[in-house]
Amino acid sequence: MNKELFEEIILKLQSMHEKNHALYKLGIDMLDFTEPYDRIIDILFKSYFNKDQLGWIDWFLYERKTHKGEILEAHDADGNSICYDIDSLWKTIQEYTK
Repeated sequence: MNKELFEEIILKLQSMHEKNHALYKLGIDMLDFTEPYDRIIDILFKSYFNKDQLGWIDWFLYERKTHKGEILEAHDADGNSICYDIDSLWKTIQEYTK
């Protein structure tokens, strides 16, 4: 997978997650409808990325932003910020290539 395709996928996943969250706040739970698609995406990602890479992707998509909207930070062993945007996420997962 190249970086451009990766970025497009991540942006679309972020958009879907934000829309689902907005609907949920309005009292509309789309989980039954969207969960099968999430599972398909997980299966496809597992066929391409290793466990460490998937961990960083999942963190970036689902854990980095708290329910209150706070953006959490991740750091490497030297204390440098990592995974703060898609470019740095891509760089980080490239370091975990098999």
